[in-house]
Amino acid sequence: MPKFEYQATDPEGRPVADVIEAESRMMATVKLRRQGLDIQRLEQKSERPAPARYSPLYPLRPVSARHLADFYAQLAELLEAGVPIYEATESLKGRVDRRLESILAEVSPKLGDGEDASEILAKYPQIFPGHIRAMLKAGETSGNLDQICAAIAGHYEEEHDLRQKMRLPKLYHGLVFVVAMLVAPFPWIIARGFSWYVGLFLTVLLPIIAGLVVLVQAARVVAAVPRVKDLLDDVIGALPWLAPFGMRAARARILETMYVMTRSGGDLPTSLNLAAQASGIRPMDAQLRIAAAKIQGRVPVEQALADCKALTDREKGALSTAQQTGLYEDALRRLSEAATLERRNIINKLVTGGLVGFAVATAVPVAAALYFAYTAYINAIFERAEEWMP
Repeated sequence: MPKFEYQATDPEGRPVADVIEAESRMMATVKLRRQGLDIQRLEQKSERPAPARYSPLYPLRPVSARHLADFYAQLAELLEAGVPIYEATESLKGRVDRRLESILAEVSPKLGDGEDASEILAKYPQIFPGHIRAMLKAGETSGNLDQICAAIAGHYEEEHDLRQKMRLPKLYHGLVFVVAMLVAPFPWIIARGFSWYVGLFLTVLLPIIAGLVVLVQAARVVAAVPRVKDLLDDVIGALPWLAPFGMRAARARILETMYVMTRSGGDLPTSLNLAAQASGIRPMDAQLRIAAAKIQGRVPVEQALADCKALTDREKGALSTAQQTGLYEDALRRLSEAATLERRNIINKLVTGGLVGFAVATAVPVAAALYFAYTAYINAIFERAEEWMP
């Protein structure tokens, strides 16, 4: 039977730290609460954690957002219908992406033994990153895993929707760029022949295009390296306008995680600590953990959240009011719904901004192509002038 390490306080406020055996994290939570303990930390004990599988080439061909959305949506439906998670994962074999199916075949027996999905899936950090596992952990702890899976599915569905809306503009402006590269040397093609252009394409244009493709793919690989990602998180934390969708998605994950935790009776510090992991952005994680420690030390919510930039002033004000009324669940439900709506609205703004950005980006090479086409046309006339003169 799995063992869980915990830290808690007893009804008299004294700290307690020990190990408990239970079929799952949920059952361990139930047992501890029956003892009247206020849980601060509950982790599954593992003697030999499985090494993570990390492929540097995964960013070049990741599991698509659409496949992940389908996986979590189906899992949410099965769990909501009362199907145990072991049977749910077994049922999904053959219905999901091939890479997800191979993972399910490996983790399903462990789920049947009572291990937590959030712990098992740590072996696959690229497909199941830390912020997703934190949300799953919140669902397991609170007993609302179906609700969390539905929320994760919504996140991936919106990410897929954003990429789909940006695909056509990217294709259009890419074609414009290619045409611009043909327009510039066109007069020389007429003057010097098509064989000259083939040589130009093979020796100059093709290496430039290939180099740009390699640079873009290399950037994707480097950006996924954990240390580089941490650095990018720091930059985004300081300049949130660089990744508006990512920041709003992170805030939505934070508030959804806090909501499901408070809905099940979890205290605010525990909810904040799990929400910190669910943010997926290091500066937000650190800010929320500091706030959680202050609240646990009996600092009022308003003061504890004063320097926390992970939440907006409106959200911090609502949580401060909730401390006075005791209605954290209602406040977080409203905030979670508002953050989800805001995350959806940003997609339309990003698409509009993307169209303008692509138009500006392609205007430069098009203008340059027209200029060089004009100068090439004049030069071609001078090159052939003697042949055309009587």
